[in-house]
Amino acid sequence: MNIRRDGSIVLVLVCLLMVSCSQKPVIFEKPKLFITLKDALGNSVDSATVRLYKNAQDSGITQMSDTSGIVIFRNLDPALYYWFAQKGCATNRISQTTLNKPLIENAVLYGYSVMYETGTLKITNTSAELYKVTDAFFNVTLPGDTTYIVYPIAGSRLIHSEKVSTPGMGKDTLIKTQCGDTSILMIPY
Repeated sequence: MNIRRDGSIVLVLVCLLMVSCSQKPVIFEKPKLFITLKDALGNSVDSATVRLYKNAQDSGITQMSDTSGIVIFRNLDPALYYWFAQKGCATNRISQTTLNKPLIENAVLYGYSVMYETGTLKITNTSAELYKVTDAFFNVTLPGDTTYIVYPIAGSRLIHSEKVSTPGMGKDTLIKTQCGDTSILMIPY
């Protein structure tokens, strides 16, 4: 390295002059995914089973969260992943389940899920008519002879359904979903 009178630095490539010059190999580290699990009150969820997978056909990798509600998946491919966490009937179905971007080499990425006690609500439109079905958490237009499945927080909920062809003529139904159970609503009534 030479310093000129004007203060600028000129670098000399010594490597070109030496016979035994070599570069350090670039080592890529596989991505890691760090997921934190909390309950609705902000408490850590320990001993939850967390399955990490790339798509519905992928059997995935399964680990348990530690006492801090943390699970770390190591040596992953730089790909898009999803995760499903479950402890009893509490799941992350209505919380974060993916980062929505592929993992990056040489990086640790962080996910966070809130786990709620959920049930399953199966709404079936048995008519040929189009129905609009809503509650505080979802709004769906359900074609005839189809089923819609949602995983609401356990408890009571008021569901409104009305035929699209006759707006304002709907009906409200109180449904109670229990933790881990399936409730069924058939429309029209």
